[in-house]
Amino acid sequence: MKRYWIAYQDMPVWSPMAFWVHLPTRRNQIWVYADAYDPPLTRPVGGRGFPAFLVEIDGFTFYFASLAELRELIRVFEMKLMPSVRHLCRERGSSKGPNSHWLSRLPARVKPWRYRQKALPFLRQALDGFERQLASDRK
Repeated sequence: MKRYWIAYQDMPVWSPMAFWVHLPTRRNQIWVYADAYDPPLTRPVGGRGFPAFLVEIDGFTFYFASLAELRELIRVFEMKLMPSVRHLCRERGSSKGPNSHWLSRLPARVKPWRYRQKALPFLRQALDGFERQLASDRK
């Protein structure tokens, strides 16, 4: 089964990818205490709250706090030979260990190229749908 939806929360939403995608704008700032991020964290939608973006594909639900995180997943999943978690940690410039990286937290069954080939078109479709829905919600 494949589906995607937005769940709204009263408090800011954190996902396993947030630390790895949203970088503090000031150098050497502790992530949780940063006052700004690049790309920025998702703002609340008036009257609804903070959006959490969920995409279910074949019984596994991907959970995102922002569309930047979904774009990063798509970028990594598009690579036939995915980079190692260590490479992705270095790419971000993080001293955090590879075991805490979002890619290492995914179950093994969603990492093979065969699964990713099937998932990518739906992930792109979900991204487009989320962008359209957010645009209409913010009007």
